[in-house]
Amino acid sequence: MKKEAWPAFSFTEVLRPSEGWKVEHAIITSYSADLVVVVTALLALTGCDLDHRRTGSRVELVKAIEALRGRVRILAQAGRVAVPSRPRPILKLLDKFLQVVTTNEKERSWHPKVALVRYQRIGDAKDRQWRVWLGSRNLTRSSNWEAGLVLTSRSDARGQQVDGLSALGARLAKEAALPALGAKEVADELAGLTWDCPPGCQVQKVNLFGPGLLKGFPVPSSDTEQVYVVSPFVDLETVRTLAKWGNPKTHRTLVSTAFELQRVWERDSALFGNGAVNFCVLPFPELAVEGPDLLDPDISATVDTAESEDLPPAGLHAKLFFAAKGSRRQLWIGSANATERGWAGLNYEVVAELLIGREAANAVEDFVSGSEKFKPTTTPTLIDRDEESLEQARKLISGAWSLQQRIGESEIEVIASGPPPLDGLSVKLEVAALGGTWTLWASDVNLVVLLGVRRSQRSDFLQIRLSCGQKMCGWLQIAPCDVPPDEDRDRALIAQYLDARTFLMWLRSLLADEPVRSAGGDWDNDDIERSGSGGHIGSAQEIGTSPTVEEILRAWARDASAFAAADEKVKSYHAELERRAVEGGNNADLELLRTFQRTWSTLASELR
Repeated sequence: MKKEAWPAFSFTEVLRPSEGWKVEHAIITSYSADLVVVVTALLALTGCDLDHRRTGSRVELVKAIEALRGRVRILAQAGRVAVPSRPRPILKLLDKFLQVVTTNEKERSWHPKVALVRYQRIGDAKDRQWRVWLGSRNLTRSSNWEAGLVLTSRSDARGQQVDGLSALGARLAKEAALPALGAKEVADELAGLTWDCPPGCQVQKVNLFGPGLLKGFPVPSSDTEQVYVVSPFVDLETVRTLAKWGNPKTHRTLVSTAFELQRVWERDSALFGNGAVNFCVLPFPELAVEGPDLLDPDISATVDTAESEDLPPAGLHAKLFFAAKGSRRQLWIGSANATERGWAGLNYEVVAELLIGREAANAVEDFVSGSEKFKPTTTPTLIDRDEESLEQARKLISGAWSLQQRIGESEIEVIASGPPPLDGLSVKLEVAALGGTWTLWASDVNLVVLLGVRRSQRSDFLQIRLSCGQKMCGWLQIAPCDVPPDEDRDRALIAQYLDARTFLMWLRSLLADEPVRSAGGDWDNDDIERSGSGGHIGSAQEIGTSPTVEEILRAWARDASAFAAADEKVKSYHAELERRAVEGGNNADLELLRTFQRTWSTLASELR
């Protein structure tokens, strides 16, 4: 399949504010999530351009966490948040951003993929702009063929009116429960806006499907000439429905994966022989946190792949439904697969209905033309009983077993609503604090103790691991702490993450109100945490990283709030960084911090 058959798509570019704007609030929804990609999203929301570099810096990440705390919420399906291969302590801070939606996955899932972002013009908080993205992409590092739609609000009322956006925004705001972003406020704002849509496209409606909400499979008109359905997952009833779209002369093509079509063929091979549908395949997609892995004791040594790296698509994950009659071209795009769960109001899904022009229709046709004809095999699909048990156990544990953490000075009691609800499955269950040691959870108890976790290192994230035979699956579960993570916890983790040099670079960035792209090195580089020195090469050079008297005075004269923000960071972090330098015997860091403190104290006493 030719890569140029479908235009390249940068999710970080969608999130990144335009020049002169900043993010006020954002809600991002996903089925599965990876904390490394959550970091990437936060960096993009603060304006970092990650399209041409591997990742952001330590200073950029700390600035993003500080700027967006309480303003951004990530919503993902419970049981589908990946355990990071390298669980760095700084990732614990993401428990302030990520929230899971608990559903019984035997029946339904939280499956919409949406980014709803409100921006404000710098210097004019009343001048706002909204951006909405919806599509098939999860917040994971999987590299697949995806499809999405971007809408941007206009201030001049000359854009398109889009039905359903107000209801979608209100429901997501209610689910996200951000303190300063009420559902009614969002609904009222979105209802009064018009939107820039992709060229040649008219967006007729945006639907949020789910229990008690909308439902309904697309129904093209009876005179439809051409039908394309693209979906990595399908079920028999939906394929039967597709075979009846239009009329006997309608050309229908279904593009899915060989594994899915083989399952349908084994249940009803007659569907594949009557010529009603042309069945085609593309490779199966990468699906992080959606299947078991081999049980590997060295999994922690796995090398991370950066979210921003340009990797070729691995498989099909786009969801597209297309129907055409002459110049009337209909497209349904979003998160719903060609399944009853996707369209019958069981899953939570988001779908946009569009009328599209010839250029977009040609892109869909080109994409479909890159697929191969499906060839069924007479070998029956084998069921892996270990994988089946693990997936059943994952759904039971993540959907019907609530956990809480009772925090001590150097240990954590994890208290469950009852013994693990494994229904007699031969599965081993283990738990751990993020980055901690795995502890076996016996089948007949509702409490375990995790040792060696300091109070200042607590997090609402708890690692869960299930194993059966040679297979395992793991995820992060939300287990609220009875002493909730607070600003003292956040400061302790950030102070551990930064060294003296990086802290001073952060201050310089705040004073100048400018990004420092490489400050502190890549955010996921472990060198600072391992050495505790940040690679210092001499006190004279390190003193040069401190804000100068001229820079401090210039910042105060230009914008007193920038000086005040830097002063607050000095009050919050300087003492903790000094304490760490003393404990670690790092005389270079200690000298650097004390030299800076003398200068800062003198100036701050006059400028506050």
